[in-house]
Amino acid sequence: MTAFSKYIEGILQQISDSHTVLQNLKDKPGDLDVIKKELAKITGLLQVLANKIEANPEEASDYQYFLSPSKFYLANYDFFREIDTVSLLYSDDPMRLKGIRLTILDALDEKNLIGHIGAFLRGL
Repeated sequence: MTAFSKYIEGILQQISDSHTVLQNLKDKPGDLDVIKKELAKITGLLQVLANKIEANPEEASDYQYFLSPSKFYLANYDFFREIDTVSLLYSDDPMRLKGIRLTILDALDEKNLIGHIGAFLRGL
């Protein structure tokens, strides 16, 4: 296994871990900060993943199927403005927290991004 492969697998594992954190939240007061932190982490890692795959097409041939859904997510979803709005008004409202959290999870599941990541990591 090359250093590049280990690096990409580490990124995928971190994305999966953050997704799991979002799934397991109980929508309690204070969870909005956790949602924002994990969302920032996922967004940054997806950007790094897309950049690395595009910059290293030969080494990244086994990871090309992550490129399209990653770029789709980055181009079409930005939840930070909504989180900032909610944090000012409804940061303790469990239904608002649940709505944002589920919307983020649905966006990550679109184009089967998380499914691909999970299947890849299970195959290691």
